[in-house]
Amino acid sequence: MKFTYKSIFKPLAIGCVMLMSSSCEITNLDINTNPNAPSQASANLLLSSSQLSTIDNATAIRNNAAGFAGQMNSADDYDINNSSYGGTWNAFYRNLQDNEALIKATEGVNNPHYLGIAQVLKAYNTGNFVDMFGDIPYTEAWKANADTPIVSPKFDKDSDIYEDLIKLCDAAVANFAKTSPVTVKGDIFYAGNITKWTKLAKTVKLRLLLNSRKGRATGNADLAKAFTDGGLIADTGADDFIYNYGSAINPNGSDGRHPWFRNAYLGDNGFSYISHQLMQEMMFNKDPRFAFYFYRQSSSILDPTNPTDRGTIPYGGTYLVLKSKFWVGYKDVFGTPNKADSAYVAGYFGRDRGDNTGAPADGAYRTAPGCYPGGGLYSGREIVAKALTGGTLGGNGVAPMITSVNVKFYQIEAILDGGLAGDARKIFESAIRDHIGKVVALGLKVDPSNAKAPIATDITAYVESQLKGYDAGASNAAKLNFVMKQAWFTYWGQGSEIWNAMRRTGYPLTIQSPILKPKRQFALRLPYPSGEGNLNTNATDKVTNIIFDRDPVFWDKVKLKWEF
Repeated sequence: MKFTYKSIFKPLAIGCVMLMSSSCEITNLDINTNPNAPSQASANLLLSSSQLSTIDNATAIRNNAAGFAGQMNSADDYDINNSSYGGTWNAFYRNLQDNEALIKATEGVNNPHYLGIAQVLKAYNTGNFVDMFGDIPYTEAWKANADTPIVSPKFDKDSDIYEDLIKLCDAAVANFAKTSPVTVKGDIFYAGNITKWTKLAKTVKLRLLLNSRKGRATGNADLAKAFTDGGLIADTGADDFIYNYGSAINPNGSDGRHPWFRNAYLGDNGFSYISHQLMQEMMFNKDPRFAFYFYRQSSSILDPTNPTDRGTIPYGGTYLVLKSKFWVGYKDVFGTPNKADSAYVAGYFGRDRGDNTGAPADGAYRTAPGCYPGGGLYSGREIVAKALTGGTLGGNGVAPMITSVNVKFYQIEAILDGGLAGDARKIFESAIRDHIGKVVALGLKVDPSNAKAPIATDITAYVESQLKGYDAGASNAAKLNFVMKQAWFTYWGQGSEIWNAMRRTGYPLTIQSPILKPKRQFALRLPYPSGEGNLNTNATDKVTNIIFDRDPVFWDKVKLKWEF
């Protein structure tokens, strides 16, 4: 790992062209009281680049983490090794260079708000990276061009890094409380609103405390204090830490549409298989988000006795419409099925967990991601299944990083498993309603010609069914298991969130086990890349001795395993 700050403004300039809603000012530079401080334009460019890199980092393993958690087929057989995540590793350190430059440029000068934002971004990005790998180069990272260059940085303990990141969030809050002579520009998340950045700093700290509470002596007490102190991302949605993708190609030729949309709707559907369990349970639950999550592009009932059809059916005939037990459950929920029901269900073409039998030419059958979060199409029962067509419109979905819904689930977990005072049931209801509102709002925005808001009575019926399930839990552990299953439905598009939650709690217990024996056990972390071992002498023992399905990160006390 050897990254420098050289040629930094070339990629920054490209990044700024991508930002349709912010300006890259290169005039009126004499605005800082300190002549040695960075200009407005320099900080603006560095900030914009840092934020775009944050989006890349936050979504880097979204699909694989969803596969680990059983939401989709990506890496769900755990066939990963020391060559799997070299790009993820290198991209993190490359992406954080500009943020490090922004911190260095604003420390010790009267520019506290830019500095605070850079500190929050570093805490969020690095916390995510520690969650992936555990120990990483941190204190000696990004110093290849220092006065005394460090080209083989040491690895810091994951728990020590977490402590520093928690302090970094506090430092950011302190900086946001200061008066700044410089107005923040180039902020694609909050448009320079320091009140919102303060809430994010406190929420990033909360997230760090939640993840690490079982690995810190004062974990639960510190977490409780963070909730009591308040000032967190709240209900309205205006505070959510998200990125809004566009619906067209940017002027510089880059495609600004959601990656899920680009993957599924532009050409033959290459999106990963979606979990049959996820789709089936949401269907049977009459989940109001169902039509917004998944787009069906086929109404063909495949025949396993037909050689052509058989070649596109996932392993073992587990395609939903072929399973007799599915139709028994369907009848219990919706009544006796007819031909129209069969055509409707046929469109939900995914795979069972751990089906690693290869991908046939079934792009025309696979269920595609819908309106939420990828900016695709709505697929209600009244919408006839049809082939994907992306064109130049669509794709204006979102990348949810930390939202009010996440904070509510964090709070429920802290109450049921951490001793925090509060009404978990009430917060659970609020979390479900909050998320349904976000999903529907995005769907109506990205597919206004087809999307239909669910009627209030259907939403209420669903919420009440979930509360009934919550009430049925005979213990806090049983209730948390049920809550985490709802989180599993809710965190569609937030693979790392549900992967973290499963490692923290061991729940939900009701996720389908792999139907074939997986290559390895559940991924407790990512394997260190062999490329880093070749370049950094301090990484050699990590690559050799740390096993991803045996050695958890410091805060994971559950150590999930499969029984085979």
